[in-house]
Amino acid sequence: MSTLTEDSLAILGQEVPLGRVDKALKELWGADNARTKASLMNFAIYSEESSSLEKNTALLAEITQEHACRGLLILAQPAEAATTPRAWITAHCQLHEGHKSVCSEQISFLLQGGNLDEVRNIVFAHLDSDLPLVCWWQGDLTQSFSERLYSVFDLLFVDSSTWTDPAKAFSTLEEAQSQKTARFRSYDLSWLRSHLFRTALASCFQSAAAIAELRQLQSIEVAHAPGQRIAGLLLVAWMAVRMKCELKREGDRFALVLPDGQTVTVNVHEGTGTEPLQEMTLVTAGGKFTVNRTCGGNRICTRVELGEHVNEESLPADLPDDPALITDQLSRLGGQSLYVQMVPVLRQMLG
Repeated sequence: MSTLTEDSLAILGQEVPLGRVDKALKELWGADNARTKASLMNFAIYSEESSSLEKNTALLAEITQEHACRGLLILAQPAEAATTPRAWITAHCQLHEGHKSVCSEQISFLLQGGNLDEVRNIVFAHLDSDLPLVCWWQGDLTQSFSERLYSVFDLLFVDSSTWTDPAKAFSTLEEAQSQKTARFRSYDLSWLRSHLFRTALASCFQSAAAIAELRQLQSIEVAHAPGQRIAGLLLVAWMAVRMKCELKREGDRFALVLPDGQTVTVNVHEGTGTEPLQEMTLVTAGGKFTVNRTCGGNRICTRVELGEHVNEESLPADLPDDPALITDQLSRLGGQSLYVQMVPVLRQMLG
């Protein structure tokens, strides 16, 4: 059952009939000459959770501070009884010298019941001209994630840590990207969250002695926050790809096999902290390399032990929230060739 109320919908702004959305937007801008509309892209947030409205409106406001866009907030509830689609309009404005200056539009849609084509037919009829379409798909890749929908995406952000069946979802995503009509590049927030953690680990191997020791790797241990096992597995998959390892299954567990045949034991377990990745420890024949979040705040600690030599450093931690990760990625728009290489390894880990 839906938990939506008219009070919870009020945050979306001015409700307008579906057929008057474009006209209402023109009236909105014409009523305030002090505001300038700006749009470099279409940015859609798709969710099937009724509790997401307030959170997603705030997230969209944060993203538009860095990237002017036409925002599309989509709440779809396929399991609800079919009702007439509803729409709301509002604007997110940046302030300059105390006055509203550059503003981004937000169009919100509530789609209850209906068929799988309703999202595309209704929502994407309101895209801003020929600008690229970025979609942040929240939660599972449900039946609504269909070819008629994802074929219009240019970029897709997902979060594999929220998937109830990650193995199935990765298969769904891989199948979608193999379609001739699909043109989108995908970005996994669960992977992006580990960027500076991986950078900190790489900094442990700046010396020739450390690199030589890595070739004698014996074990990998990763501690992750509750619900963030995928982030931990992605970190191990990254190591496997970089070191050209093969995956070896041992019942419900797995290990990595180095090119020279040496087996590396792997332990990915849940910790008690709140950071997605809390600690990673590599043990070699003659050393130990540790990266963790025990520094506190937005810092990462590294510790390198090689014989009697010990070196410790404190480095910047990962970006603090999902909008920051997305805006950073939109600023760079780089490829994810390494992530693409890791997904097959990760799927083997998931069994």
